[in-house]
Amino acid sequence: MKKFVFARVLLCTLLTAGVAPLAARAAAGDLYDGGLNALAIYKFNSAGTRTVFKSGTYIDWLAFDSKGNLFAAAPSDNVIVKITPTGVQTNFATGITPAGIAFDAVGNLFAINTAGAGSIVKYTPSGTMTTFVSSLGGGAPTGLAFDSNGTLYVSFSGNNTMGSGSIAKFAPNGTKSPVASGLFLPAGLTVDGANNLYVADVGSGSIFRFTPTGTKTTFTSGLNGPRSLAFDTNWVLYAGEFGSHDIVKFPGGVKTAFSHDDTFIGGLAFEPPTAQLANISTRASVQTGQRVTIAGFIVTGTDAKPVLVRGLGPTLGQPPFNIAGVLQDPTLDLHDTASSIMMNDDWQSAANHNQIPANLQPPDSRESAILITLQPGNYTAIMAGKNGTTGIGLVEVYDM
Repeated sequence: MKKFVFARVLLCTLLTAGVAPLAARAAAGDLYDGGLNALAIYKFNSAGTRTVFKSGTYIDWLAFDSKGNLFAAAPSDNVIVKITPTGVQTNFATGITPAGIAFDAVGNLFAINTAGAGSIVKYTPSGTMTTFVSSLGGGAPTGLAFDSNGTLYVSFSGNNTMGSGSIAKFAPNGTKSPVASGLFLPAGLTVDGANNLYVADVGSGSIFRFTPTGTKTTFTSGLNGPRSLAFDTNWVLYAGEFGSHDIVKFPGGVKTAFSHDDTFIGGLAFEPPTAQLANISTRASVQTGQRVTIAGFIVTGTDAKPVLVRGLGPTLGQPPFNIAGVLQDPTLDLHDTASSIMMNDDWQSAANHNQIPANLQPPDSRESAILITLQPGNYTAIMAGKNGTTGIGLVEVYDM
């Protein structure tokens, strides 16, 4: 995933500056469950009421990206599916027998491939796959979870006997270290805000907690086959009890009923709060020489990002703005850290101007626009007046 981390605007005479409203979905917080042999993904509201979100596929482990897209492991079909918030389902990855899946901090999806001795593969947001760990050496790898430092934890269920299960961790460079051994069918993993690791130990009926230094305590015991775990936004832990078809929660550490149903509980995941910066903009008095308007922005992540930069002037003089002294013919010059990479004077002169969405095409033909795909990095957009003219102008940067 790419996003604008922040925007800095260097202006000589700043009239107004601001960030446009966030394009956000409705409040999140619903819990999702991979329904396994029920061939459904279930959705639970805060009261525990269950509805069917999607049906027709054997789904187990789940993970959400930061934009609210749900990714689901479908081992019977050898795919990982992607489901948009509106329910549109596509195959995101094929040729994999997936178990646990988890996103890192920059939006890459990591997945266990249980084929052979097991491996961990990594997918960029666009679906490009690389191998993170080529062989896990068997041991029935099952669950995945990241902490805030980028450490990836993996559960190994073992050979279905008491004491054969274990937990390992992988540094961002792939270096493996042991965390715990002697467990009984460890499966689902999750991490709290203090980077404590929680492990659902199916065979012992317990949830164990490990500090970042590896100290183990029992969070709770006496559960009926706890297999999957998830934290809500208030750091309340939820657990799926495979043996009794229950989902329970632990506000303040106290076991509380949440939902009881007639199907096995698969992977759990909460829909995250999602808000994406749609655009940044600033209005300024555009002068000449060192007093032109310079807007800086940063594209983060690992993949290229389509961006639209607009330079407006004449539009500001029209209703509903009715600003006096506007810049009559703005030009744009986009720079990376080394040099100018694209310029525009009159947006319709650009070779790709017809690719600009209709609702984002500048209203006046004298205004400028640059539609470009940028690699992660630092950029500045310089707005000036053609032939040294001056006036009030507006610079905007849109995440496309």
